[in-house]
Amino acid sequence: MERYRDGKVPIEKFELSSRSSYDPHKVLPPIPIDNCLDIALQNGVKHLVFDYISYSVPILTILAAKSLRKLVLAYCTLSLASGVVNQNSLRKLSLSHVKLDKNMFETLLNSCPLIDTLIFVHCIGLEKVYLRKIKTVYLKVLKIRDSEGMWEIDAPNLVSFEYTGKQIPEFKIARQLENSKIYLYRLDNINVDWFCKLRKFLSKSTGASWSQVSIRFKECTEIKMEHLQQHYRVGATTQVDVLEVNVLFQYMECSSFVDALLWSCLPKRLNLQPRLNLFTVFSDRLMYMKNSTIRPWHSQLKETKAFGENNQLLQLGSEQITESVLPSWGSERKGG
Repeated sequence: MERYRDGKVPIEKFELSSRSSYDPHKVLPPIPIDNCLDIALQNGVKHLVFDYISYSVPILTILAAKSLRKLVLAYCTLSLASGVVNQNSLRKLSLSHVKLDKNMFETLLNSCPLIDTLIFVHCIGLEKVYLRKIKTVYLKVLKIRDSEGMWEIDAPNLVSFEYTGKQIPEFKIARQLENSKIYLYRLDNINVDWFCKLRKFLSKSTGASWSQVSIRFKECTEIKMEHLQQHYRVGATTQVDVLEVNVLFQYMECSSFVDALLWSCLPKRLNLQPRLNLFTVFSDRLMYMKNSTIRPWHSQLKETKAFGENNQLLQLGSEQITESVLPSWGSERKGG
């Protein structure tokens, strides 16, 4: 680093980590962090990756660097000294396992008005902020993981949104997006209330449709569709282009589970990653729905596929399961 400083050698990317790339649990010997960081900033670093456990990062000092285009911070705390910074060069900000409070959250957003990509991954302390508001004209990509709660997104140029978490979040996104995905995982007990909450969330979020909804189930109680329809009257949900379902449990009352899935998401395509013995149950239920005349919420489904390990299409004997289970359902049900 001293050679870079003395020779004034430009630095394109600088990555500083306290963990070995060969053993992420192995802590490396201490290094003069402040000196290394200062040299990188002085030498016009454009891409800064800072993955240093328990280090207090002088965030305003970093944001004062006019050359910085991409900033990735992980497993560290942010030191917010007094002062105001207007960072007009930063385009991507990624925060992973970083301690944030309301003041820090708002300061980062206000200091970097031209960000087009924003990523939050399990930011500690952010759960205490009741309402997280993101208002920016230039934001195009937003990714949020393990940060449940209420979010209000005011970004007129947003085109891609991804959310990953254990709970159905509360988002207010006013416009239709080109790419919108939600991944829900480690779901212990899915019931009637959960399916109703999912339908409400999908109907209030991104306008006309979601690109993909992925759900990983661990357990599901019996769903009474009559009760769901009678006591949970919500407006028409937005349509889901692709619904991916990963079933982890061995035994379940499958027919009502499939009904509730389609009722809450109205998917065009259904991709299944179930245990092999459950696929037949799924298929039988879907074929029954195809021939039914009393379940209008199933009419949008046009294709179903099943996948095994390594995301390979399943084969039963010599017949590969690649064909649509419901090849022309939409046209058949158009009048009914």
